[in-house]
Amino acid sequence: MKLSFSTLACTDWEIEKVVNFAAANNYDGVELRAREPHLSTDFNQQERKRIKNLFRKNNLEIPCITAYTRFGYQDDELRQNNIRQLKKMIDLAADVGAEYIRTFGPAPDNTFSLQKVIGWIRESFLEIDDYAAEKGVKVLLESHDDLCLGKDLIKIFEGAGLKSCGVLWDAAHSVRAGEKIAETVSYLKDYIYHVHLKDWIKLADGEDYYVLLGAGELKVNKLLNCLQDINYKGYLSLEWEKMWHPEIEESEISIIQYSRKMKNDFLKNIK
Repeated sequence: MKLSFSTLACTDWEIEKVVNFAAANNYDGVELRAREPHLSTDFNQQERKRIKNLFRKNNLEIPCITAYTRFGYQDDELRQNNIRQLKKMIDLAADVGAEYIRTFGPAPDNTFSLQKVIGWIRESFLEIDDYAAEKGVKVLLESHDDLCLGKDLIKIFEGAGLKSCGVLWDAAHSVRAGEKIAETVSYLKDYIYHVHLKDWIKLADGEDYYVLLGAGELKVNKLLNCLQDINYKGYLSLEWEKMWHPEIEESEISIIQYSRKMKNDFLKNIK
């Protein structure tokens, strides 16, 4: 398994600092948020080539681009607009050498039944599947919002025949939604291509507070063993949500600690 971190932790860093920091701290890649200054569909071919070469020069990969498209909408035109946006993201991913693109499903304020939302996402994925396949890119639905559980996510894919769509498993979301790690993996074992990791503690007021890996409630060894059981060889990507939660530990500390903790403690017995 390989290590990356998301640039959600460092939205104000120049791309050169991101790359240098990743290389200096023994990362295999960096997950790029689809927002400037790091990456954008507005970048021309020269800018895209520069980013691709920058990563290659430093022996780093771009495993995933985190897009902000959504498909859990009743309005067909809204879904079509997101499909058009996602196609631009697929082109961008192909140009910079990223294998995966993250997308969302339902909106945070979703009021529709999960059955309907799942149907709309499935229809949208069927429309985008061939285009993604032609570009050699996979579109990954993140376990998020109302779609956090493996038992629900699997309904999008079963029997659909999708070639280029899968799941980005954010373990914290499924665990906090009440599903055990082994249960989630049993449902999604054929569809997990990328993993987001973050650790947390629950405060006295019931709120979750993000902490450094290993200091909270996430059962990291259990998670890694379950992934090893399904022969997962992809990335374990730190999603340090400094942008949304400025009160948590500084990003530099979290990024350094994550790499050291994973390599020295958690991954040493994982092939």
